[in-house]
Amino acid sequence: MPGPFVADDRTLISPPTILWCLGVLLASTPALAWEHTSVVWAPDQMPISVHVADDGVPYHPDRCAQSGSCCEDSLPAGYCYEATLRGFEAWEDAQCTEWEINVLGAFDSSTFTIPQDHPNPEDGVNLVTFNGDVQASEPGTLAVTYFSTQGQQAFVLDGEPYTRHISADIVFSDDVEFATQADIENGQCDGAFSFESTMTHEIGHFMGMGHSCDDEAEGHPPCTDPTLANATMFWAIPPCDQEAVTINDDDIAGITALYGPSASFSCSHQVDEDLVVGVVPFTLNCVVVSNFLDEIASVEWSFGDGGTSTELAAEHEYTEAGTYTIRMSVEGEREACGPDGWLNDVERVGYVRACDVPAAVFELEQVDALSYQTRNDSDVSVYGCISDIQWDVFAGDDTSGERIGDPIKAWEPILEFPEAGTYTVVMSLGGIAGTGGAKVTLEVGDRAASGCRTVPTTGGMLAVGLLALATRRRRR
Repeated sequence: MPGPFVADDRTLISPPTILWCLGVLLASTPALAWEHTSVVWAPDQMPISVHVADDGVPYHPDRCAQSGSCCEDSLPAGYCYEATLRGFEAWEDAQCTEWEINVLGAFDSSTFTIPQDHPNPEDGVNLVTFNGDVQASEPGTLAVTYFSTQGQQAFVLDGEPYTRHISADIVFSDDVEFATQADIENGQCDGAFSFESTMTHEIGHFMGMGHSCDDEAEGHPPCTDPTLANATMFWAIPPCDQEAVTINDDDIAGITALYGPSASFSCSHQVDEDLVVGVVPFTLNCVVVSNFLDEIASVEWSFGDGGTSTELAAEHEYTEAGTYTIRMSVEGEREACGPDGWLNDVERVGYVRACDVPAAVFELEQVDALSYQTRNDSDVSVYGCISDIQWDVFAGDDTSGERIGDPIKAWEPILEFPEAGTYTVVMSLGGIAGTGGAKVTLEVGDRAASGCRTVPTTGGMLAVGLLALATRRRRR
């Protein structure tokens, strides 16, 4: 669970890449399921210190002098700091998460130089500031979270790399009227927006969360799931929103995926993060990958062909060609997660490609006296197992005759014969499992040929030009 709010210092890091995430917008329209920003805080960065600009610490000195506070002009002094504390505390409802935040008060302006137009997310200091000109970024925006990164990897979650933060700044607009939650609940809102709801939403961005649903007007799908539409990370809120400042199941699922116990898996025969390729029969070895192995109470594997396992390090043999999906379900025990513990499901669709020697099948259909259309009926149900094809034509009733023309690299070419006579047509298919082929001998003449069905071939001659391909595998 999140730790106590105590003071701490941060070191400065540069130069970063600056990114930004829009806050809650002025209109309430649904859109898309929550996504992460792929920029997160790594475990070794905890605790995260956040400075809140409030009383007597100018962000825009002229504006703060008028209001007597650097909090929003429409809010009482000290409220912004207190609401920031409550915003972080709201995310503690995700009990399985592990992160620690130190919310600090006024920062020392003699140490940190704050630009006039917007905070500087490159400085390695995490700030919450107010009265910023965020409308230049996106009209109608209540707040923006700026964050910076140098591209250094924090961790990998279900095959996707997440980049570590350098620093992040939450900036509230100077063109929006905000109200306290108490004023909204007491009917004293007058068209203002909930500061605490906006703050809690922006903290979600600060931690690496995306929107539960996004703006349909920008091409995102409609948000039909009420859990997503009612999430703190929904992209918009209406004025005078009276909803309690809490996080719901979707918010919890998102933040837990980033900062809670999790597990993934790694397998042998892997050619990249999303694909395993093997030649049947082959034995696949998979292992649970997690920083929480000591918490795992049980694991269940499904290998897509009916095979299962309950071992942390599982072994499975594929005996038939096919494309298979692997599913892994892990149950863990942690007191903070309650009596049911935690559950992590990982599914990789089409992850295993099991290849066999290509089975070549074709027919010939006469187009005119000396032209024949090929009909390739070879099995291509396992995508990627066939990587080359070649057609060869020989004079006579076997492949020892003179080769007619050059080899043809096409799936269903039209074959042109030079004159009437007996010919042997061979189709060869190559892939990682080896080379398969088929041949047919036909009489080419003025009338349509009969019996032009293929016969599977054996022997090494069909591998001409394909053997090198059959033994080569991708590496990365």
